[in-house]
Amino acid sequence: MDHAELTTEQVLKRDIPWESYMANKLISGTCLQLLRRYDHKPESQRGPLLDEDGPSYVRVFLNILRNISKEDTVEYVLALIDEMLAVNPKRAALFYDNSLSGEDIYDPFLNCS
Repeated sequence: MDHAELTTEQVLKRDIPWESYMANKLISGTCLQLLRRYDHKPESQRGPLLDEDGPSYVRVFLNILRNISKEDTVEYVLALIDEMLAVNPKRAALFYDNSLSGEDIYDPFLNCS
């Protein structure tokens, strides 16, 4: 199937090898823990996680986009962000949290290719 034909739903069905990314030091143990709590969970479980600690999840997503260039993984994380914002557009404010003030939040999106 051509990647241009993939839907968000199809992309989100992928299993991403988070453990191997941690083993290769591309993500931290903390990132892995957050991903395990969030990944492949229904919105009824994801919503409270984002309400409780949304900036941490945004930081994880941004770090993955900065450090991992594998196309399937980049598409997956972008689909997670898309879904997160589609469910509740007000979550865009999570990208502007004070805890992210030292980070260039746009850079990972501009460098996705």
